[in-house]
Amino acid sequence: MSALEAKRVIARNFPWNVCYDVSSFTSQMHEDSVWNQPEYQLLEKALLQLTLEATASDELIWRIFRIFSYCFASFGSHLDPRDSFQIEGISPDEFYDLRERFQNVFEGYFSRNMQSSN
Repeated sequence: MSALEAKRVIARNFPWNVCYDVSSFTSQMHEDSVWNQPEYQLLEKALLQLTLEATASDELIWRIFRIFSYCFASFGSHLDPRDSFQIEGISPDEFYDLRERFQNVFEGYFSRNMQSSN
C-alpha cells in the first residue's frame, strides 16, 4: 500500500470528509454496530504504512485521532449495560482482544513505533 492509498483509507474512515464511505470500518462500527474485520485490517495496514512516513500533516493526525476516539466511544457504549449499542458478530472474548489490538495499533501509530502483525 502506498502512502497515498493509506491516506485515502483514512479519508474514507473519517466521518467529516467528503470521501467518507459507508462501507468503511468506522461507518460500519458506528452506524451498523458491526466489526468488519477486512475493513479493520485495511485501516490497520494504512496506519502501518503511514507510520513509515517521515512526516504527517496536522490534518492527517487529527483524522487518525478522531477515528480512534470515534471508535473507542463505540467500544464504551458496547460495554455500557444502559446503552442499547451492541457490536454484532463478536463474542465477549473477541471483543476484548479486538479492542486491545485496536488500542495498540493506534498507540503504535502515535508513538511512531508500530509493529506489523497479522
